[in-house]
Amino acid sequence: MVTSSNSKNEMVTIDIDHIYSLKWTSQQALTLQALRGEMSRRYLSEVTENLGHKITHQYIQQLEHPHIFVKRLKSDNLTVSVEVVQVLCKAFKVDISAFFNSAKIFNNYM
Repeated sequence: MVTSSNSKNEMVTIDIDHIYSLKWTSQQALTLQALRGEMSRRYLSEVTENLGHKITHQYIQQLEHPHIFVKRLKSDNLTVSVEVVQVLCKAFKVDISAFFNSAKIFNNYM
């Protein structure tokens, strides 16, 4: 979502292949924690490895507590690669809208 200069929100559609990273906020962190539930971070790491893109349990912890790691990075926000989000979606059998409420999935190409 892009905010225009006249304070109205604009939706921009762009092919996911052209996007490298996404802003990760406390909203996405809470969603990750809820989806993981009682599953250990180490087990989730193993699941992601079996899906072809291992996400370490340490990185999962970082994604669940971005406010702590943003301070360490001395940054305004945490970003995560689209590839990481996609493998998390596969691990939990959800689509990207589970993490990003405003996400829409379009399968039609012109």
